[in-house]
Formats: sequence, structure tokens, C-alpha cells
Amino acid sequence: VGGPGAGDLAGRIIQRTASDLTDLLGRYQSPDLNFQKFSRDLVKEAHSRVLSQLTPRGDGTAGASMALLLIDANAAYILNLGETDIFLFRGGELFHLSCPAGNTSKRQPALIGDGSTAPPPAAMITQKVDLKPGDMILLTSKGFRKGYHPRQLIGDLSSPDAFAASIRQAQIHSRQGDDSLSGTILAVKVRDLELTEPGLEVPGSELRKTIYHNGILDDSLDENKQGKAKDRKKVNGDEGMAKVKKEKRKRNVRTFFLFLLLGFLVGLAAILFVWFLILR
Repeated sequence: VGGPGAGDLAGRIIQRTASDLTDLLGRYQSPDLNFQKFSRDLVKEAHSRVLSQLTPRGDGTAGASMALLLIDANAAYILNLGETDIFLFRGGELFHLSCPAGNTSKRQPALIGDGSTAPPPAAMITQKVDLKPGDMILLTSKGFRKGYHPRQLIGDLSSPDAFAASIRQAQIHSRQGDDSLSGTILAVKVRDLELTEPGLEVPGSELRKTIYHNGILDDSLDENKQGKAKDRKKVNGDEGMAKVKKEKRKRNVRTFFLFLLLGFLVGLAAILFVWFLILR
């Protein structure tokens, strides 16, 4: 709300606030994550920042909705406020997480930054979902599902195509239904739930990458191998040049000392010859 100027600025402020509070997530774990308190603090802080930035500009009414997905280990936490939507696609079924009751008409309209007080907790929708392999979570703007029936979305998400291609197809079909509003979509897919230490290879990851990218990985691997081969050749060439330079320096030092010794001997011989002439 507020147009491409104030509305976009409000959205960027909210995004930055979410990033800042996520860095402080440890304060809300004791030991389990208190996502309700985190959500309330996030909305309150974001609302305050939006007001402090937009009020001096005199931009009038301005604000933004928010759809937040936070993944902690094998659990997903969602926060939705305003006109955005969050969906979970699992096992061929579509769940509207941002509207648990299944009736969007009763949702309280509330935007961050619109009004003197922050949106009340009743306007926030929060949920925790235990993830399963194959889950897809979609965060969308209001216009994405306008004129786009859930059955068609299920069909697009059930496509055997690669994940990225399926999401792209869903976005295209959404715009064909009604293109009067923004139809932004952000999608996340769970491939596995193995917890691996950072830097370690995930078992079976190469096979999953091949399936996920539909063979595109092979080309990239070939390019990586060629690049590594070139790097090795370059390293070997550099090492060879270094050895040549080192040998050259050794020869130069040896030649210098030989000439120095020769000069000393010639000088000594000249002195002896002069002394011989004098004594004679």
C-alpha cells in the first residue's frame, strides 16, 4: 500500500528488520524456539521502523504485508500478516497455511506501517510444520491466486518436470487467470532431512543433484573438470618457471663469485710482480 515509492520502501524496511531479528534468534530459544514472541517483536519493530521512515516524508498511508518462512532444523515456522499467502504442498495435497480455517474472508486486514499502532497479535497467523522430504512451501503475493484455481495449482506442482520448471509453469498459469495484480511467488522444496556438519558431503547428493537439474549438472561438472585441469596446468607451468628462475639465480651467483676470485688472483699476481721488480 502506498504505491511503488512508499509501499516498496516499507517492504524493504520490513525485509531488513526480519534479517536483523533473525540474527538475534538465539534470544528466543530456551531451548525450544518461542516463535510467537519472535513474531510479535518482529512485527512491532518493523512497524516502528516503517513509521519512522515514512512519516517524515509525508507519504500518507503506506504499509506492507509480510510472509515469513523460518526453517530451524527439520521444522518450518511461518508468519503471515496482511494480504500475502503461504501454502504447503505435500503428497499431492495443498494446504493453505496462512488461512487455517479455510476462509480468507474473515482474515483481519492489517498492514505493517499502516496506522499509529502495530498490528495486533490476532492479525498474525503463525504455525509450525514438521517437514517431510518432498514438501514444497510457497510464499505468494495476493494476486498470485486470483483467478487461479487451487486444483490447477496442484496440477502444476504435481508435474514430473524439474522443481524450478514447475514453479515457473504455475506462475505463468497464475498470470493467465488474472494479471491485474502482482503475482509474485517464492518456493522452497525439501529434498532430504539429513543433518550434516557444514563442509561435509551429504550422502547421495550427487544423485539428487542430477535428478533435480535434469542432466544440467553433467555439463557443469565437465566444465568444472576442464577448469580444474587448466588450473593444474597453470600451476605446473608456474612451478616450472619458478624452478628455471631459481636455477638462473644460482648460476648468476656462482659466476659472480668465480669472477671475484679471478679478479683477486689477478690482482695478487700483479702485486707480486711489482714487488719482484722492486726487489730486483
